[in-house]
Amino acid sequence: MAALPPIPGPAQVREIREVALGRRPAQVVIRGARVVNVFSGEVQPPQAVALYGGRVASLGPELPAWVDEETRVVQAQGLFLMPGLIDAHTHLDAGYSPGEFSARALAGGNTSVVTECAMIAGAAGARGVAAFLADAQAQPMRWFFLAPPLVPPFPQLEGSAGLGLEEFRRLLEDPCCRGCGEVYWTSLLDSVEGIDQRLAATLAAGKQVEGHSAGARGERLAAYAAAGVGSCHESTTAGEALERLRLGFAVQVRQGMVRQEMDQVVPALAGLDDTSQVMLVSDSASLEQLMDQGPLLPLLIRAVELGVAPARAVAWLSLNPARHFGLTGLGAVAPGWVADLVLVEDLNRFRVRSVFLEGKEVVRQGRLLVETPPPRHLAGLGPCLHCRPLTAEALQIPAPARRVAVRVVELANHTITREGRAELDCPQGLVPAEPERDLLKLMHLNRQSPQARPALGLVRGFGLRHGAVATTLQWDNCNLVALGAGDREICLAANRVLELGGGVVVAAGDEVLAEMPLPLAGIFSSLPMEELAARERELAGALAGLGCGLENPLLALQTLCFTGLPFLRLTDRGLVDMRRRRELELFL
Repeated sequence: MAALPPIPGPAQVREIREVALGRRPAQVVIRGARVVNVFSGEVQPPQAVALYGGRVASLGPELPAWVDEETRVVQAQGLFLMPGLIDAHTHLDAGYSPGEFSARALAGGNTSVVTECAMIAGAAGARGVAAFLADAQAQPMRWFFLAPPLVPPFPQLEGSAGLGLEEFRRLLEDPCCRGCGEVYWTSLLDSVEGIDQRLAATLAAGKQVEGHSAGARGERLAAYAAAGVGSCHESTTAGEALERLRLGFAVQVRQGMVRQEMDQVVPALAGLDDTSQVMLVSDSASLEQLMDQGPLLPLLIRAVELGVAPARAVAWLSLNPARHFGLTGLGAVAPGWVADLVLVEDLNRFRVRSVFLEGKEVVRQGRLLVETPPPRHLAGLGPCLHCRPLTAEALQIPAPARRVAVRVVELANHTITREGRAELDCPQGLVPAEPERDLLKLMHLNRQSPQARPALGLVRGFGLRHGAVATTLQWDNCNLVALGAGDREICLAANRVLELGGGVVVAAGDEVLAEMPLPLAGIFSSLPMEELAARERELAGALAGLGCGLENPLLALQTLCFTGLPFLRLTDRGLVDMRRRRELELFL
């Protein structure tokens, strides 16, 4: 459907007004609903809500003229009516298809999303973004997007498919584009080439600049705000959230696959007089969360458990995101507002009974009443991996001496790395992996060029004792990354990923143990979500069987070479210290 709700013309304005005055029948009347009022913070007594032309015409005592033989009457006695939920920060540009997401999101009352596009831009450039958006906006829910600021995030240090300044400006012109995607504060304050022009273009267009200010504080955070950044989803403590709120940032508290920070942050915000700058966001939901309750219901439930009044919690997931992104008419149940509505049974578990989009019921008792089209445009992109198959010889690291000291990419947690060090014996003149010491070989290959050669290093903390794993689902460049205990096994896993056209593969010896194909742009699947979840479990089980003890090994794999987080990363050009943004030698 069209992401932006249609603006009523003069005739429709008159007709809606006539309905509100009780002079014309409504198209839908919801009887006996207790409206969750996001303006006053109240839950109102049971009343009737009249819908016309995709909008709320009026609410209150039912007027006789509202119902005729063509009016659909919804009996909502005892149910609560709230606005459709809006996810203000998420990443839907990789993994499951837009249709698979839409089906689960709508069933959980999530009627609108604002998604980043950096992954698909890194994988396939502007044409990839266009294909993704075409498939997304064919879905029966509202998809808005943000233009990625830099692709790749640090062009001087890494390679991927690009997105030039003019392509960025063209994305900004799309009415469904609500601004510039998250800007890493280090790239902005250090004026990485091209970032200032993109921010200026966004602000000139009257749109939002979204932020990513993990670790910034004091004068650096103030400078970040002064540059025009309007939000941050990286508050991990109450203190960080309040510091950002006081500087005028919209504070987006995340609870999803990557981080869960509501327990640390929400109690400090719940009692504030004004929380109009507060939102709850998924920042990507896990497959299990999507299939269970959708991306946002768990956030709403947890907010109430943490002491947030239900109407205020609903506003954090509806009115506040809509106002932040200028989504006029979305986010409330009130006369003249778009009838994106959710009927729920209660205000603690928020069990969804029905979902409406522009007054049309699209979900009833958990059953989707509309179709979610398959990803035709993404499927039409064709092959998006242009690198050549690997050989074991290409993974050899010549050693300058029989014993060497090397830098090691060391996992501090699932998303953060640090610089470690190790000494190794190299009797064959080659740097070996030493899985018994948790030292694995790490490879990063630019997928865009047949002439590309792999960058090589060592990683500690992944835990494999045998075998290898490879993937193209790599934040944000989507290059081919692999790690393992032996060169032949790394080759097997990596080359199988290339055969699949993208995906994740675990191998050991001469055998592929588990795989998840992602052939659409090398990062999307058209498989049903249930099958994707089964594939994820098989991959995690295979990695555990090979010695990996990480709770979420696939998240660690996706972020292992991601330059948007500190500290030591292996890009397709070699080791990089992301704090100082300088290339480093492997050997000390």
